[in-house]
This record gives sequence, structure tokens and C-alpha cells, in this order.
Amino acid sequence: MSGTRVKAQSRALVIIFGLLCLLLQSEESHHGTEYVVGDDKGWDLYPEVSNWGKDKHFKAGDVLVFKYSNPLFSVAAVDAKGYQSCSAKGHLKKLYNSGDDHVVLKKGQNYFICNVIDYCGYGMRIAVHAE
Repeated sequence: MSGTRVKAQSRALVIIFGLLCLLLQSEESHHGTEYVVGDDKGWDLYPEVSNWGKDKHFKAGDVLVFKYSNPLFSVAAVDAKGYQSCSAKGHLKKLYNSGDDHVVLKKGQNYFICNVIDYCGYGMRIAVHAE
């Protein structure tokens, strides 16, 4: 009886392992593509930066790289209300200020503003949808 039990457990483990292998093979893996926000101009105060991502198709796991040398600049990941009001106060998810910030996109809407007063209002913000 003990030998039968061991065989049954071994078979169950083989089946579980096989199913796990199938699951891992069928799982779509996405290695994130890196995008430099603002391309050659980087994360800076110019009118086109807010439209930068409009012609791009992002996926969850893609990486936005915010490059800026101005020590006053920063990148605030905010919710939709923070994006609309250009305010991180009460809407901040995360603040970046290295000048070479790498942010992994989450599925759905992702919002970023410059946390310097008035810069967001002058267009230093982006909304990115990741599928």
C-alpha cells in the first residue's frame, strides 16, 4: 500500500510540474522597451513635451526615462486628479529627482507632472496609457 501511495504522489507531482511548465510557456512575457521622455530634448519646459507620448503605443512593463539636468526639475507620478490640477499635493504616488529617472509603466493610465510650481501648467506633464 505504501508503494501505491508513493506512485500516486509521484504522478501528482509530475502532473503539477507539467501544468506549471505549460503555464510558464503560455505566459506572455514582455521585456520593457525604454523610451526617453521628450526624446532629444528630454524632460524640459517646452510646449511639445505634453504631447510627446501621443503617437507611441506603450505596454505595461515599458520604461519611461526622464532625463533632465536642471536641479529644480523633478518628476511626480500622480493620480488623474493630480494631473488635471497640476498638483502633487494629496495626489502623489512617487517623487523622482535624480535627473535620470527610470519609471516602469503599470497597466492603464500613468500620469506624470513636474513638481515645480507652474511648470506643469506650462505643459510639463504627460499622460501615458499602457496596455
